[in-house]
Amino acid sequence: MTVTTLHFAGLTLEIYSAISWWDLLTHSMSGFGIAALAVLTHRDRVARYGSVWWVVPTIVAIGAGFEVYEFAFKAFWHEWTLQKYVVDTVVDLGMNTLGGTVVSSAVSGYLTAIDPPQPDLSSPNHTE
Repeated sequence: MTVTTLHFAGLTLEIYSAISWWDLLTHSMSGFGIAALAVLTHRDRVARYGSVWWVVPTIVAIGAGFEVYEFAFKAFWHEWTLQKYVVDTVVDLGMNTLGGTVVSSAVSGYLTAIDPPQPDLSSPNHTE
């Protein structure tokens, strides 16, 4: 809901052109929100396997899909050079990934705190 509000406010009120970092905020919050939704949707698997790092490539894939949509169906990009559009896409994907990484790091830290990994003392590298 927050990302939708940021995006439509940015478009309607022309904030994207007035505030240079608005697009960065919108994309980082988007990555954060999608990552949180993915973790919550798959929380049983997250608890069972104790890993959330699959979220980061998921965010990149969803973000790339959105960038393709943006390139194909948005009228504003026609005014941009291809170089500007490529730079914008790379920055957008970076901010999406940053938002997803924050969620993954927080959840991973939480899982480690509540159930710290135990060393496998039966491995041959440990002395008896």
